[in-house]
Amino acid sequence: MHPESRLRRAWVARIGGTHPLPFATTSPYTTAQGGGVGTAECTASAVTPRRLRWDTLQVVLALLVFVQVWRIHDLLPGIAMPGLPVLCTLAVLFLLVLDQDPRRRLDSLKQPVVRAALVLLLLATLSIPGSLYPRYSAIFVVKDYMRSVALMLMIAASIRGVGDLRRLAWLQIVGVTLCCAVSLARGQVDADGRLVVLTYYNSNDLALLIVSTLPLTLYLWRRPTGLVGRAVLLAAASCVMMTFGRTGSRGGFLAFVVVAGYLLAGFRGIATSKRVAAVALLAILLVALASDRYFTRIQTILNPSADYNWRGKSETGRMEIWKRGIDYMMTYPVLGVGVGAFPVAEGTLAPEARELRWYGKGFRWSAAHNPFIQIGAELGVLGLIAFVALLVRAFRTLSKVRRGPPAESAVLAQSLTACLVGFVVGAFFSSVAYAAYLYMLLGMIVGLARAASPRQAHVPPTLDPGVPPRLCLTRGLT
Repeated sequence: MHPESRLRRAWVARIGGTHPLPFATTSPYTTAQGGGVGTAECTASAVTPRRLRWDTLQVVLALLVFVQVWRIHDLLPGIAMPGLPVLCTLAVLFLLVLDQDPRRRLDSLKQPVVRAALVLLLLATLSIPGSLYPRYSAIFVVKDYMRSVALMLMIAASIRGVGDLRRLAWLQIVGVTLCCAVSLARGQVDADGRLVVLTYYNSNDLALLIVSTLPLTLYLWRRPTGLVGRAVLLAAASCVMMTFGRTGSRGGFLAFVVVAGYLLAGFRGIATSKRVAAVALLAILLVALASDRYFTRIQTILNPSADYNWRGKSETGRMEIWKRGIDYMMTYPVLGVGVGAFPVAEGTLAPEARELRWYGKGFRWSAAHNPFIQIGAELGVLGLIAFVALLVRAFRTLSKVRRGPPAESAVLAQSLTACLVGFVVGAFFSSVAYAAYLYMLLGMIVGLARAASPRQAHVPPTLDPGVPPRLCLTRGLT
């Protein structure tokens, strides 16, 4: 036995295999041929992957998501505190700046999705001077849209690995379940059998959030989730499907059908039998928990001529609103009517508004009821192009991750694809172009792309002080 090998063996016996060797393992006597362990093996295993633990940044970020996306302070007024969303945002930014983990860097967010989002924010800011209501547009950018983009950046920068994303997925399930539970407890049912939600989100928005979050349950059902976790997921699915059936949202139902089709035909990485069982379970819950009036309302999808939104004869129907929105975009093609000013355009620029003004009457300040019409009218043609590019690049980013080697990342990418599909389809009938939920979803997508990239895989984590890495030379020593 070579003297160096005896020295190593004595050192290992002394420390009991619990501390790192104080010298490098580049000696030719520690190769596989010499009875030792190779340099590559030591390098690869010197720092073994450990479970990503909660830290202060993750806790504050979770609170920010609950406050900004799920409006927990509106659901539970007892915990409301003035300035809490802004305080959480500043705290997360402060913790990100102080964090020494090389996996958490704002300057590493050089992603096409991030660039498209920043272009949209720039166009929104430039639209303020020429807005129909400059003061409101400025307030909207500072208090709402800028914080949504910041949320995307902070989520993406805080991701250390897939474990952090899994934790965020659980947060979304908890958030949508809490929102649904409060809506069921406090909401009222109108004459049409629809749930009147007494929170920040209306019934159509709530249905959209439900459909966009449900695919995460399929991802979380996998291991390491145990029996207790799966029981929680079943209870959450029952609650949200009951709420979904009472919203009476036809756009939400169409999004649900499209997402179910994707889960059955386009999802990979989970056995077909499990995917079929998951979709069947959700369908059974919907049929069992929804009222008869819900399905009567859904049947009107097959007869659009009976709906005032699509007959083209109602001034406040969606079809007429969309036509006027396109006209606003063509009239103001550069920077639009101003961010957040679509309702102002309805009340001042619409032909019906001008006609009623002669009689001293006002016209309804309607929302756009479509994110593409909303962006095109408020930010102009360039804004519409940037918004479409944002969604396309998000889908492309997920497609690239789905084709990558890590199975966990690929399955999560497919779940996020289903979430984004549900959002785009459901949002087609809502004004949610600047929604915090969308930008939270984009932040998870960018964070997943960073976590799954080969460059991120070679970034060494910052070890906890006092916790030594495992000994790499514990076998093969002679």
